[in-house]
Amino acid sequence: MIKKLLFTVLLLFLFSAISAQSPKRGIAYGAHSKADILALKPGLSWWYNWSPEPEAAVNADYESLGVEFVPMAWGKINDSEVQAFINKIKPGAKYLLAFNEPNFNDGARLTPQEAVNAWANIEKIAAAKNLEIISASPAYNGPSNYGGISDPIVWHTQFFQLCPNCKVDYIAFHTYDATAGSVIGVTSLLKKFNRPLWITEFANRVIQSAADKTAFMKDILTNFENDPDIFRYSWFSGRVNPTWTDMLEGQLLSSTSGVLRPIGTEYINVPYTTKKISVPGRVVANKHYRRKGTGLQATTDSNTGQNVCYINEGDWNEFMLNVADAGTYNLTFRVASPVLEGKFDVLVNDVVVKTDEVFPATGDWQTYANKVVNGVTLPKGEVYLKIKFKSNDFNFNYIDVAAANLGVKDDVLEKDSFTIYPNPVKNQSTLHVKSSITEPLTIKIIDMKGAICFSSSDFSTNEDIKIGEKLAKGVYIVNASYGNIKKSIKIIKN
Repeated sequence: MIKKLLFTVLLLFLFSAISAQSPKRGIAYGAHSKADILALKPGLSWWYNWSPEPEAAVNADYESLGVEFVPMAWGKINDSEVQAFINKIKPGAKYLLAFNEPNFNDGARLTPQEAVNAWANIEKIAAAKNLEIISASPAYNGPSNYGGISDPIVWHTQFFQLCPNCKVDYIAFHTYDATAGSVIGVTSLLKKFNRPLWITEFANRVIQSAADKTAFMKDILTNFENDPDIFRYSWFSGRVNPTWTDMLEGQLLSSTSGVLRPIGTEYINVPYTTKKISVPGRVVANKHYRRKGTGLQATTDSNTGQNVCYINEGDWNEFMLNVADAGTYNLTFRVASPVLEGKFDVLVNDVVVKTDEVFPATGDWQTYANKVVNGVTLPKGEVYLKIKFKSNDFNFNYIDVAAANLGVKDDVLEKDSFTIYPNPVKNQSTLHVKSSITEPLTIKIIDMKGAICFSSSDFSTNEDIKIGEKLAKGVYIVNASYGNIKKSIKIIKN
């Protein structure tokens, strides 16, 4: 019992180390100081510099800064260079970026066939360090490009035609299209390869005002954060050559070490938690934050609207959770499989906590049953729950997350609680309605004269709802209704 308790405490300690930064957001930049990274750290979680190790100014102790470095094999690695490259990769690395802009004359200069010929050494390096591999990063280019391919989709297509079994876990590319809509559009074309995407350089080459450049960037970030097929992205860049007049307003860092320009402040502050789901409560499968493979289809089961479908072995869905309290939870999966037994693993912050969970065939794609997975340890706060599928051909609709019953009926005490904190309200408060399942919620705020000051049906139970900034000073009644339940609470705005 003591060993089990110590293991649980250790898991909670390890899981609590996850940062509050966007796990997708990074920067492509190779001249950091420690002060630069600390200035960017509140909003991004990773960076790369086109080389296998961090730059000299941060190389010795970059891990203590709390921002992940991702190594890159910029160009072809010869057999004699493999071990030296492996030796440069830092402990804790998880990914390897491959060939930079192979279809550019000033890039890695590799045709798809040349890249395939060089890929064995990329796989050797990755295997030595247990790294996942991100593809080469071609970009759109003009007619004088290396190898005659100006379209990154064509480059990737030829690569996979030549080497369908090459290990490539993610697809990368660069885009410098002029408008946010165009960047988002061309990025979507890469989804045909059925792997999560890394957009490892993006910006535009347009002389614009600071406001226009910032708006361009923010539109893209908002889209990327809400697109589950985008695994990571990195803005180009921290600082640029002063002669690059079309990119000067896109520099995130000022000339002073550790000082952000206004666009840098905007970059780290663009919200990334739109899909965060509060638990205990229901995790609806179609609200995944990131995914590999899988699709969505309409369902009439449990009023979720859509279930996850087209599941193949090796696919996964990842959810961003806000866990109310650290502890042990029971997860009830809603699943369906017409013929085959279903199998999956459960990961918390990329650590496997349950493996080879199985359920029998249910007889039809839309005939659902519950699969209960007990004893999953979750830390408090922001948590990433990943379901890694280990069989083909089943559907997945939701997960109900409930605190494990340890003899105290917390579920009864906590059921249908209605809180607003802080109250009295100074500027902003958070309203939270906890219920056993997540369902549509209607909010109405009424002043002491009976006038409705705010009304919305766009929220759900088990969601953190910001209220207060649009209210004048005074006393109000907040009414919340969901299902057959109606609740009210008084608030004061000072």
